Amino acid sequence: MISAYDWSDIEEDARKAGVNGFISKPLFRSTLYHKLNELLGITTQEQRPEDDDTDIAGMNILVAEDNDVNWEIISMLLQMHGITSERAENGQLTVERMQRAAQGEFDLIFMDIQMPVMNGLEAAKAIRALEDPWASGIPIIAMTADAFSENVAECLAAGMNGHIAKPVDMKLVLKEIRRIKEKQS
Repeated sequence: MISAYDWSDIEEDARKAGVNGFISKPLFRSTLYHKLNELLGITTQEQRPEDDDTDIAGMNILVAEDNDVNWEIISMLLQMHGITSERAENGQLTVERMQRAAQGEFDLIFMDIQMPVMNGLEAAKAIRALEDPWASGIPIIAMTADAFSENVAECLAAGMNGHIAKPVDMKLVLKEIRRIKEKQS
């Protein structure tokens, strides 16, 4: 039974009528998930403290993204995990920002592929050609809607270190961030 009201007054009558459980409004996906698991007898593993994000909190990522909505989404999701980010609206600005970056200022770059002025593939190649060994060696992860194997191969051939398909799955993003961080350690 779903109700915006306190069900304690009707709980006994509702159970006699066959109601197995109660959920309060507003309805949240997590509340529904836990209630269904409870009613089906499925035990769910709660997030353990060791599953926190302290290992990646404090990282700083340069995000090459021309779309305002995509930028807002990825920056907010990163922020929720303690990661700061800076935006470059196209590939040319990304290259220029890396030319000015202090060593270690960014931990990696998320690179959109389809951008105006200079696309992500051209930008990755230009970054790999920079004279500064730190800047030219920074990990670059493609973030693009193009997810066919030939697109992934094209990104890797341009010097990128990985590929994440849009719309982004934050679990995959965090897995990729951790993979990069482990290689840097």
